Amino acid sequence: MPEQDTPTERKARLLAMLDDIGLNLDYDRLQTTGFEPDLQGWGDQDPIFDYVLRHFHPLVVIELGSWKGASAIRMADLVRDFSIPGIVLCVDTWLGSNESLWRVAENRKMLRLRDGYPDMFGQFIRNVVHTGHQTRIRHLPMTSGCAAGLLAAYGVVADAVYVDAGHDEAEVAADIAGFWPLLKPGGILFGDDYTTGWPGTVRAVNRFVAEHGLKLMGTEVKWLVRKPE
Repeated sequence: MPEQDTPTERKARLLAMLDDIGLNLDYDRLQTTGFEPDLQGWGDQDPIFDYVLRHFHPLVVIELGSWKGASAIRMADLVRDFSIPGIVLCVDTWLGSNESLWRVAENRKMLRLRDGYPDMFGQFIRNVVHTGHQTRIRHLPMTSGCAAGLLAAYGVVADAVYVDAGHDEAEVAADIAGFWPLLKPGGILFGDDYTTGWPGTVRAVNRFVAEHGLKLMGTEVKWLVRKPE
């Protein structure tokens, strides 16, 4: 982690990385023909987002698992409302994060299969443009593990990381382990699905908290820890 790293430098380093790998794009020019705004998501109105953005004013937020962008858009709304010059970086493959999206016919429709391949990314971009967050949201289309390695190689440091990609114990544990080193001292690590419906998430979070001696906070379904200074 770079020494004496300021928030502005953290944001600049992220944008420089996106420029270097060709992903600092003009979203208004991307192809979204056939997509209408669709902000379906899960838990994007949870008060934890307001708490994190209001109290910590993060300039670099990394979201693991974005789907159609509802929670990223909620955070971008708060970035705007609180006059934070921040970026929400969305890490996702846009291929579907669990087997129920494929196995259950009604869920499978949400993948918008085209020639046997999901077409969720266009929906994500359409929603970002529709909500006017083209300069506040960026994307990184890869797995969490690949993203962690890439961000580390470029020296990117996050002020906050939101974990909502895979939901089984190994996936959640890997995401937490991969992004904890990328989080600044005093930064916020938080996530979704801390419920009996996702016992693997609960086990992974509880084990990490116990191993690191952290204080676990959260809401009904969200969890949050703060990295020691």
